[in-house]
Amino acid sequence: MPNRNKQRGYELERETVVFWESAGAEVRRVWGSGSFGHALGDEFEGDIKLGPYVVEAKRKKSGFKFLYDALDQGQGSDLLVVRQDRSRRIYILEEKTLLDLMRRSRLLSEV
Repeated sequence: MPNRNKQRGYELERETVVFWESAGAEVRRVWGSGSFGHALGDEFEGDIKLGPYVVEAKRKKSGFKFLYDALDQGQGSDLLVVRQDRSRRIYILEEKTLLDLMRRSRLLSEV
């Protein structure tokens, strides 16, 4: 893979799939990382399918520092909510928190 940014994106997608597979989730990487969703339909949307959810994976060298700092503020938070003016709310959480939520909702069995 000649483009280093594409390679880094693939690495994030792969490590995410491996994590959720080891947790017992129904998960798979989307062929072409969602590049063909507009032409081929919903089956090819997003980067990863995690059960019934579509996951978009983004990796940057340091562009998310604000988000990490906000989650680490004080004793550390479980969830971070952000909203750009005139836009929708987005919730950000660590992988361990999402794993706990999915287990509690019975989307995953206890492993």
